[in-house]
Amino acid sequence: MAQLSFKAAGLAMGVTGTLAFAAPALAQQDTEAMQRQLDALRAQVERMEQQLDAQQSTTTADSSQDTAQTRDLAEENRSLIESIQNSQFSGTLQMKGVYNDWDQVDKDTGGDMNFGKFTLGVDGQHGDFLYSFEYRFYDGYQFLKKGWMGYQASDNDTVKVGLVQTPFGNMDYGYLGWYGNLPYLAGFNDNQNAGIKWDHSQGAWDTSLAFFKSDQLGDSNEHYGANAIGGTSDAVGVNSQGVLDEDDPNAARGNQGNTEENQLAGRVAYTFGQGTDYTTEINFSAKGGQLYNNQTNESGSNWQAAVGLNGSYGSWLTQLQATAYEYDAENPGTSESGISDDVIQVGAFNFNYLIPAEGQMYSASVGYSMNVNWGDIDNLYFYNDFSYISPNGDYTPAEGGFGENVDDPMLNDLGMKVTAGPYYAWFSVVSNKNALGYFGSPTDGNWHTSLQTNFGLNF
Repeated sequence: MAQLSFKAAGLAMGVTGTLAFAAPALAQQDTEAMQRQLDALRAQVERMEQQLDAQQSTTTADSSQDTAQTRDLAEENRSLIESIQNSQFSGTLQMKGVYNDWDQVDKDTGGDMNFGKFTLGVDGQHGDFLYSFEYRFYDGYQFLKKGWMGYQASDNDTVKVGLVQTPFGNMDYGYLGWYGNLPYLAGFNDNQNAGIKWDHSQGAWDTSLAFFKSDQLGDSNEHYGANAIGGTSDAVGVNSQGVLDEDDPNAARGNQGNTEENQLAGRVAYTFGQGTDYTTEINFSAKGGQLYNNQTNESGSNWQAAVGLNGSYGSWLTQLQATAYEYDAENPGTSESGISDDVIQVGAFNFNYLIPAEGQMYSASVGYSMNVNWGDIDNLYFYNDFSYISPNGDYTPAEGGFGENVDDPMLNDLGMKVTAGPYYAWFSVVSNKNALGYFGSPTDGNWHTSLQTNFGLNF
């Protein structure tokens, strides 16, 4: 603006100087007319200065606005970058080997090696907002293992909405090994449901309350953790006693059609020795609600309750749990479903099976973790998981629950895990007796064994 003012002042001086040198020649002209011309020139110069000042003010304002917009955009980008930096991306690529002593092909070939799973996950936080997601790919099927959004209401309180873990029994898994135990296979421990959950921690106390609108996202069996299957396919060629017509090549059992809806769950735990290397957690939990049948369009009910102990004593881990439960279902007729009322049809990992409709489950686990310095191997972990079901009434997982009754199911998983940086390998000896017929194991009253190895890479 100073430069523009000097130009305007110079113009005024030039005009004034010209008039001064020409004064003798203009002596006879009207003095008032000259004064009017001079005033007009000065007024024109003032208007020019005002216009120049206005132009510079507009330019300055536009520049300030652009700067503010640039600053806002940079702040948004910085916030986005920080959010990405606070996110943890993870994944797993895993292979598996299996030898089942009841499988003739495995006996002939020495077992099978196959693709295990591929997982992708992300966990993160943006301010007080939390999120977690994991998707899994298996051979022939895939599913969302978990997916929720959360809010950190305080240092002690968190609310999560989405597909979240049910607060029940010993957390997080309810077992210490690889394969799992019967409470897990029945859908009680380490189960994911769709709803809202509140977690509260205060010193040695941990409390969780949840409401689940649905047991899973859909009625298929392609999900993590067992739940009642809400499918609606009818049986073909099954009589009122549940016997398949051997002369009908299309004879097949259908679906029972139950699905868990509008469930409430709660868990309270107290940890002795909180903050030390030797802790013992005692927990109590319960869950129950509507058991809706998609075949009959009628509602029954279900409930489950558990008391558990979860101990960590230096390198040693232990878990104990007792669970009682009941499914009071409004099932379709036997000839429609081909499934007995003495059992509940559940499913997970693209596989359906039958558990007693009512009973008690008991589980005991022990684990030992040992850090080593054997080249690239940095940890050895040993474990054993044992579990047992005591059905109330008759039970068989065979022939839709109409087969010959079996003794109480039992399952044991003995093994070890070897860790070398991001690489790992599990080696399990899984033995069972009448254990739900899970993935084809016979329920003939004898013990059967599956040798399994699962190895892969975490990234």
